[in-house]
Amino acid sequence: MKSYLVIGAGRFGTGIVKELHKQHCEVVVSDKDERNLELLDEYSTHAIVGDLREGDVLDELKIDQFNAVFIAIGSDAYSAILITKKVKERKAKKIIAKANNREIGEILQSLGADRVILPEEEAGRKVARQEMLTGVIEYIEITKDISAIEMEVPALMHGKTLNEMNFSRKFDITVSLVLRNGEPILSHFADLKLQPGDDFLLIGSNTNIEKFKKKYK
Repeated sequence: MKSYLVIGAGRFGTGIVKELHKQHCEVVVSDKDERNLELLDEYSTHAIVGDLREGDVLDELKIDQFNAVFIAIGSDAYSAILITKKVKERKAKKIIAKANNREIGEILQSLGADRVILPEEEAGRKVARQEMLTGVIEYIEITKDISAIEMEVPALMHGKTLNEMNFSRKFDITVSLVLRNGEPILSHFADLKLQPGDDFLLIGSNTNIEKFKKKYK
């Protein structure tokens, strides 16, 4: 089972803890405010009240044993910088840190953060992207050029199967699952005749997804 350390139990950290719990991971969460930790009691494996800017607290946690460390305290730039440095010194396998702006993000990366999250900027991009991708139910940016989208199966594809249409080869897009009545069909869906109301999850380059949507809009 994978294990993670989440430093900071604000809204951002809370979202991380709950999702990791949902994925059946072991989650250790730390915050200076005990009240924040109490709200996450059912979602965390272990909670630590304390200031992780203190080296001795970090030493007790055995940082190098976690699959990744999330530093979710972007509102306090000084603490985020100091903790990132200390966590890196303690051989963290992977560091994912929140930053409120690009300048702080660059500092965190220079100190060893493997990934820096700019929540407001990423949320803005996602909203704009969803608006541009008319008909998209859900949009997930995987990389700058690769996305995953959930969308309703176009009417022109109803009554046909993905194999009949040679879908993946024709559009160079992967269908990872089909949703029918809100329930996922994970296997053998390539031979399933698509019906009105079906949704599917597509993964591919933004360029290929756009070409597909223009053809079937």
